Amino acid sequence: MIFLYRHAPFKYSTMFHSYGGIITAEHVIVPLDFKFDFSTANLAVGANARVGNASAYTLACENMTYSTPLTIPSEGFGEIAGLEIYPGVVGGVKEHADYVKLVIGGQSFDDQIFNELTAPGLSPGVPDSLGAAGLRLGQMPINFGLPLLLGGRPEDCAPKVPPGKPIEVEIGVPPAAEGGVALTQPWTVRVWMVKVQGINKLKEALRFQSAYTGQGYYDGNVMSCDFDLGDIAATEKMPLRSKMTGNPIRNPIPETGTFDPLEHWSKLPGGMDQDKPKMHVYSMFAKQMAATTTNEWYQFVLHSAKVQDKYAELYWDFTKRDALKITHIGFKNPAVGVIKNLWLKRTGREVPETYEVQWAKNPFPMPANRDPTALSYCGPAKLAKPMLIWNEIGSIEMKDNGTSVTPWALASPDQAGVYVRGIRYEHNDREV
Repeated sequence: MIFLYRHAPFKYSTMFHSYGGIITAEHVIVPLDFKFDFSTANLAVGANARVGNASAYTLACENMTYSTPLTIPSEGFGEIAGLEIYPGVVGGVKEHADYVKLVIGGQSFDDQIFNELTAPGLSPGVPDSLGAAGLRLGQMPINFGLPLLLGGRPEDCAPKVPPGKPIEVEIGVPPAAEGGVALTQPWTVRVWMVKVQGINKLKEALRFQSAYTGQGYYDGNVMSCDFDLGDIAATEKMPLRSKMTGNPIRNPIPETGTFDPLEHWSKLPGGMDQDKPKMHVYSMFAKQMAATTTNEWYQFVLHSAKVQDKYAELYWDFTKRDALKITHIGFKNPAVGVIKNLWLKRTGREVPETYEVQWAKNPFPMPANRDPTALSYCGPAKLAKPMLIWNEIGSIEMKDNGTSVTPWALASPDQAGVYVRGIRYEHNDREV
């Protein structure tokens, strides 16, 4: 296990200006390159890999290469802004991963995964699809959320990395039933982290950003993560701007208590140690795993094996204790066949939200395609109004053009799918 900056310190100081004078806050923005040389050590169908599993799987940061996970040292605090993926290419087609996920302290969210189609890396001569979708800040992707340390909101849910917890990336290969084949070319997963060293420096940075952005979530003593969750189109079903008290540190800290970074950093939104109510970024690519029935709506559900696993289901039956706010959607057109319509469905809505999604009309482009020459200029599409599912049944469904569309399989490994990004909320009983 390695400790960040033990051998090669690297930091810069940014002078933040405020009406009260100049505040100096040291921020470290670090790209962490997790390198998987699958040309040396292939990754088999259905298998997964992390740094250290083989000598060809390494971590590169600050001109150093390591073969063990990365750990922030004592009194170092990090936030993960995003990740981007540079996949291998075989025969003019990008290799396909079942998932790429972030693991912090041995923990991860099952519904927070990416692949080469949903998190493409920034490269010269290639359009920045994530940037066009509002998911990049400068050169850094923010598909995990804009960090508090860079002016984000608590609800943005950037994952929190506390001292002493290792940061890892895991890549999985799809099973053969999903068209999975062994990965045989080098892959790089670049994770972008913002880091502050020292408890006082963290508090200073949070206090400044809270005041500078006008959000007021931290006064130097209490960290308040309350927010309002509501949908103006559903006033008869839920109160407008229904209050969900999203302070995940309320139980260990009284309202008059003091925010202790060592104890509470990973309990903030996006952290792996939250108590309910809790929230995190939802990121899922659901595959069409069964043939469509002509002219009927196709549901991405595990029943009848229509999707790859239960976490990829795009069907949510929520009570008042659960919610999902969908902010971005990408629809992947099948390589063979035509999907004509996509339906963003919620029960009891008078006006169905349906869209034509044939290749030339698709308003929900994917961030990337399997063919490296098929460029994507924007994706996933940011919804003009987020789709909030709370205390109701919601789903995303599709329909063919009258001819059945074949599913993902070994003989057809590039079929239809839907990528959904948003924020997942879980209440506790006291909040409903």
